[in-house]
Amino acid sequence: MSNDKWNEEKIETTLREMPTISDHRSKEDVLARLKKDPRVNEEFQPKKKRMKAKWQPIFVAVAAILLLSILVPSFLNQSNQVSMDKAEPANNADPAPASLEESSESTESSQDMATFSRALPTAPHYAVYPSDVAEQKAFHIGLATNQATIVPVTFLIPNELVESDLGTIQPDAVALYNMYAGKLDEESLGFTEYHPFNAVISSNEKQVRMKFAADHSYDMASATLEMLNQAVQDTFYGFDEVKFLREDGSPIVFDQVGEASEHIMLTGPKSQQAYYRFTQENGEELLSSNFGKSFKTPQEALLSMKKKPNDIYSSVVPEGVDFKVAEDKEVLHVEFSEALDLDSMQVEEAMQLIEGILLTAASFGRQVQFDQIMQEQWQDFDFTQPLPKPIGANPKFLILK
Repeated sequence: MSNDKWNEEKIETTLREMPTISDHRSKEDVLARLKKDPRVNEEFQPKKKRMKAKWQPIFVAVAAILLLSILVPSFLNQSNQVSMDKAEPANNADPAPASLEESSESTESSQDMATFSRALPTAPHYAVYPSDVAEQKAFHIGLATNQATIVPVTFLIPNELVESDLGTIQPDAVALYNMYAGKLDEESLGFTEYHPFNAVISSNEKQVRMKFAADHSYDMASATLEMLNQAVQDTFYGFDEVKFLREDGSPIVFDQVGEASEHIMLTGPKSQQAYYRFTQENGEELLSSNFGKSFKTPQEALLSMKKKPNDIYSSVVPEGVDFKVAEDKEVLHVEFSEALDLDSMQVEEAMQLIEGILLTAASFGRQVQFDQIMQEQWQDFDFTQPLPKPIGANPKFLILK
């Protein structure tokens, strides 16, 4: 510390002993001399800046980007490969949360689709049952084909629409016919234009009255009269008889048969007919009687189903399948000769067999108990007990023009 003090005192003494410097020049002399000094003038001259290479930074940047584009993906690929290699055992043991979520969503979607599928009919039906008309009205009608045949069809119309159109949910067959027959788009359904009848249709208690126009053509041939009779039978369910009249209410005279003075009995659902397969031009298959042919007993009708009746209709009983029929009060027992596996058949073929038999039995007012069927439950059927009696054939939803 003493040395530091001595040094400071020595420095101060030395500085005091230095000679005083003085400049007696005027400011003007100093300025004039500075202007003449070339060193000072050079500083005041604007220096020419060197032209820097403008492209050099760009080249450097591009080179850097290219280098990164080569190195980074390579690095990432290696990193991902390592990560995947490390994660693979874990994935095999326990799927990632995202996979679990996707699997859960897929499972829920599959369950929803399964529920939806169960809610839909799993096979086309060829018969209508009482459960089908809980909230719908059955509109029965015989539709004409291009082969001069009549096929029974049952349109299912929502009760709300029926009530809106007719003011009631329990209209009779005449009211339904007068409301909807003229609006049917028969051609879109694969049939020929036939309805409405060229007549004014009314009812009186259980009798249908048809007053035909003078220009009707139903008596052009015996076949056209047969079609008229069959169409009437398949249409006016719930009535006992129909009377054909002229416009003035007098009995009509048909060219082929003369005066139709007698009323025609309507069989309705108890037509005592056997059902066969009818194939339309568009490939659709329906169930129908053989030109309205009737039988005396249900056994006779059911056994006749095994054979093809003609070139227009075919049997719904597959080749190699046989059965016998026994009667027990209101139930017919149909027992197959060998155990019948419905799952080994085309679903449409199996459905036509079952419902063809049911419709035939129902036309005699009978139910059916099937025996020797492998499946106790199949589609909508429970074969452990007598099956419900159909109330109509070939269900369809109403298609209007």
